[in-house]
Amino acid sequence: MIGPPAPATGRLVELAARPAAKDVAAGPMHEMAPAAADEAGTPQVQVQRTEFGVDLGTANSVNGLRALWRGLLRSKANAPLAPLRPIIVIKENTNGLGMQLRLVAGPLNDAGTAAKICAELSLNQRTCETAIYDGQRLSLKSDEPPPARRPVHRRAGPKLVPVAVPPPPAVEEKKPEPSTFSSIFRRNTQ
Repeated sequence: MIGPPAPATGRLVELAARPAAKDVAAGPMHEMAPAAADEAGTPQVQVQRTEFGVDLGTANSVNGLRALWRGLLRSKANAPLAPLRPIIVIKENTNGLGMQLRLVAGPLNDAGTAAKICAELSLNQRTCETAIYDGQRLSLKSDEPPPARRPVHRRAGPKLVPVAVPPPPAVEEKKPEPSTFSSIFRRNTQ
């Protein structure tokens, strides 16, 4: 292939030939090795595969996404989701104001598999759509400590105060009544 002329020489510059489709190898991104040259001297290029997933819904918080995922796994009708891993995907709202937290499960090798899973879920009245599996892993354990338990409020009733029972009155000995004569000379101690 011939490209534009080199500025200093004015001659046409020959560009390197692109590798043929048979020379391109596909594999996961983490297995990429440095480019190696084949016998003809052209470098082999590894292509990153796109991983797909199924978008299962939205929530207002990460804990809401955890609850959504756990709820989906409880139902036997959602069995195709069991081997998948959940991730958090952040998308802009449709009205352009704010962001959404989306729950995407995957990874799947192709969009067709994701579409089949969505078709199975739609039979059970579950909304689903195919999506790119690219986001942050959703940890199923909460990072926050559980909230402190509030005491149970009981209905207020009348307070019962223990009443001390008065001791029985002591029995007094009856003194003989004094005579009128002794009552005149007696000291008045009362």
